Amino acid sequence: MKRMIPLALVAALLWSCRMAAAGQDTPLLYTCYRQMGWGDSVQIGWIDREGGLWLLTGHDSSLRWPYKTEEQLAYLRSCRDAVRMGTLTREDLFDLRGMAASVQAREVRPVGAACDAGTERSYAVKEDGTCVLLGMSGDDMYENTDPTAQALYWTLRQLFPQVRCYGGTMGPAGFRPVSVASFCGYDPDKIPGSAVTAVHIDCEAGAVPLELDEDAAERLRQLAVHGTVTGKANCTMVTGGTTRVFFSDSQGNPIASLEFYEGLLVRGDGMYRLK
Repeated sequence: MKRMIPLALVAALLWSCRMAAAGQDTPLLYTCYRQMGWGDSVQIGWIDREGGLWLLTGHDSSLRWPYKTEEQLAYLRSCRDAVRMGTLTREDLFDLRGMAASVQAREVRPVGAACDAGTERSYAVKEDGTCVLLGMSGDDMYENTDPTAQALYWTLRQLFPQVRCYGGTMGPAGFRPVSVASFCGYDPDKIPGSAVTAVHIDCEAGAVPLELDEDAAERLRQLAVHGTVTGKANCTMVTGGTTRVFFSDSQGNPIASLEFYEGLLVRGDGMYRLK
């Protein structure tokens, strides 16, 4: 199994170099802000399919940033004036590619949020060039409620903090932290005092029983009762290298089971961060 590495905010490792051939490719993710009422400002940040981070800022009157997504993609493919801000690690790019390929559009009606704040929109771009709106802030607010979309929107906000609506506070709230019990659908009141067993899932040997002392078992009970899911980490489907934990009552009846990979909660649609 590949090692999962938390997203490195490599935008902190800035360097300036003019964009060359990378602009030929369709972006993987991009975010853009346009303000017409207070200074004629445009800010665009995007991640290319090789993991390059690019930023373009200026005035709308000179940049002439188009409104339609298909025209925006063509604009970015031909752009030669952006500044390169960094490069994602291979691991982070792998995760973002998987999420961009898997993200779904879950439509929610936009709501008015401000006046003359401008508009920020963020998109994931599928292999066929289809754009999926991840979120919108500014005069109107829109949130794609797909957890994958929320994770990608948060990533763009972290990598391109300068691309944001006026005030920066009118955007989607993102993934709402939720208890592990609620997220996985079991009754946390049944966990204290439960029997705890665990197995390591090996690609060749299958389920290999693990020995747990009472301290380890109690830590797992505490996680099952008090743990919180804070957001989606990736869309990777693992086939081995995970640990499955089972909770059962005094009669041996199952209460819950949880699966982990390097500190992440494994679910059918990918992995989630825990606190």
